[in-house]
Amino acid sequence: MPTVTVALNGRNYDIACGAGEEARVQELAARLRARMEGVSRSLGGAQENFLFAVTSLLLADELEQREKELSHLRGQQKDMAQGREVTLAKTLDKLAGRIEAIAARLEAA
Repeated sequence: MPTVTVALNGRNYDIACGAGEEARVQELAARLRARMEGVSRSLGGAQENFLFAVTSLLLADELEQREKELSHLRGQQKDMAQGREVTLAKTLDKLAGRIEAIAARLEAA
C-alpha cells in the first residue's frame, strides 16, 4: 500500500492510500493546508490541535451546507418531474379524447 507524505501546519504526516490514489491525496492535502493556513491567520497563534479542530468543524459545516443544497435541488428536480408527468398525462387525455371523437365520426359516416 503506497504512502504519501503530506505537510500540514509545518509537520509531515505519512498517509497510506490505495495504489494510484497518491495524486488525489496530495490534492486533498493541499486544499486542507490552504484552509488551515486561512484559519491559522484568523486565529493567530492557536495551538495545533485547536487549529485542526476548528478547520475540521468548518469543513464539516461546509459539507453539511452542500448536502442540504443537494437535497433541496433533488427535491426541486423531483417536483419538476412530477409536474411534467401531470402535464403529459393531461395532454394524453386530451389526445385520447380527440382520437375518440374522430373515431366516433368515422363510425357514424
